Amino acid sequence: MNFLQYLQGFFEDLRREGIPVTTSQTRDCCQALLLIDWLNPDYFYTTLYSTLIKDYSYETAFNSVYYRYFASGLAMAAGKRDLPASFAAMPRGEAAAMAPDALPIQGMASLRGGLSQSLRNPLDETLSLASLEQVQKMEALFPLISRRLAAKMIKKNRRDDNSMINYRSTMRKSMSSGGLPLNIMTVRRRREKPVIVAICDVSGSVMTFSCFALAMLASMQRFMRQLRSFGFIEEVDEITPWLNSGDPLTLRTTVLRKARVISSRGYTNYGNTFTSFIKRYSGALNHKTTVLIFGDARNNWFNDEIQALQQIKALARKIYWFNPEPESNWGQGDSRMLVYARYCQAAFSCPTLNSLQEAIGKL
Repeated sequence: MNFLQYLQGFFEDLRREGIPVTTSQTRDCCQALLLIDWLNPDYFYTTLYSTLIKDYSYETAFNSVYYRYFASGLAMAAGKRDLPASFAAMPRGEAAAMAPDALPIQGMASLRGGLSQSLRNPLDETLSLASLEQVQKMEALFPLISRRLAAKMIKKNRRDDNSMINYRSTMRKSMSSGGLPLNIMTVRRRREKPVIVAICDVSGSVMTFSCFALAMLASMQRFMRQLRSFGFIEEVDEITPWLNSGDPLTLRTTVLRKARVISSRGYTNYGNTFTSFIKRYSGALNHKTTVLIFGDARNNWFNDEIQALQQIKALARKIYWFNPEPESNWGQGDSRMLVYARYCQAAFSCPTLNSLQEAIGKL
């Protein structure tokens, strides 16, 4: 029995437990397994869970089947000796072929095309140093990331959708019964979809980071009332039409070809960008707008134009900044991040796709 057959048995047991596992989900699962380190139990579990489970109510059943198939085997691969119960029923030859230390490897040559087991998880690749091959592997993970973010948004909506007691109405109603609150009046919380304005540095040093950020936002559009996106290097221009009409990952070439983001000098200028944004697009901001800024805040020694960022803060509800550099680099050289961060609700360091996903999930 090779690993693909073993995995098929896992899918069938999930279905027997009442978990609806479709053909497309199993295909997504196999594709995702190509991109991770199987010897890391967290990566392995998260990949199976995120591709096969669409409803939290199936979590208990999924865990039961998962631990029966994989938990002990992956633990032994990390240095333990216990075999999973499912190995005990196998003939000795098959059990040897499926020994836990071989579990991530059996069937690997055909499934991975002979790639090295030491391949790093694309979620943990540094975005600023990603090669074209790494970028393509990161792009393949976006359906999975979109599902994770969507699941978090749904969970937040359910948690915030509880009814609260309306004390004033309850006390007023109780006057007809001598002050006894026989009828409890409630008010239902209404969680409004946010209005998002995304301002993205699309210069060469952070282009991959910004495009991935826009792709994540695009995947979450159904949870937003409105999303407007703006790209900049030296000038700022709206790029919403290209984000909405096509694949957001094609922005790497589309923006530079069609958007007016470069002027005479061609160097990133955050100060001029904020000033131009206020002059041209201040109408996009109001007390319900959340502004998301994606960039490294490296201003090439141009003027900070703090007053322009202050005006954006005054017009908008909140400002969040996502920086692809480690926090230890903020304020070093021409980085003005520490200055700009004072006018933001929060600033996040997002050097990897995983950290960018987590940061956006906190909004």
